[in-house]
Amino acid sequence: MKKNSNFIQSLICAFKGIIHVINAERNFRVHIFFSVLAITLSLILKISFLELSIIFIMIAIVLVLEIINTITENIMDFLCKDYNLNVKIIKDMAAGAVLVSAFIAIIVGLLIFIPKIIVFIGD
Repeated sequence: MKKNSNFIQSLICAFKGIIHVINAERNFRVHIFFSVLAITLSLILKISFLELSIIFIMIAIVLVLEIINTITENIMDFLCKDYNLNVKIIKDMAAGAVLVSAFIAIIVGLLIFIPKIIVFIGD
């Protein structure tokens, strides 16, 4: 495989990778849906710049870990065609990393949004 000759070519390849994950991975699309929902709620509730930054950081963590999980699963499937308990454990751990980040993102979202929603409803 030939190395990209310039920065633009590298960006194009990176975007192709993201498009592939969006098209191939249902869970990534679910994370995108909830990311858009969180951003929309952030705009409606007019959260602070710091809170919005935290929301974007949590979104990035979850999405990046989902991509890493997909990469891990694809590599392990490529390397080992037959069932292997060790491969299953590796894939489960990668999925667990996504799950932990998603749960923490939910907690962070609740900590930020619930007080704002209470105020919003009270007005």
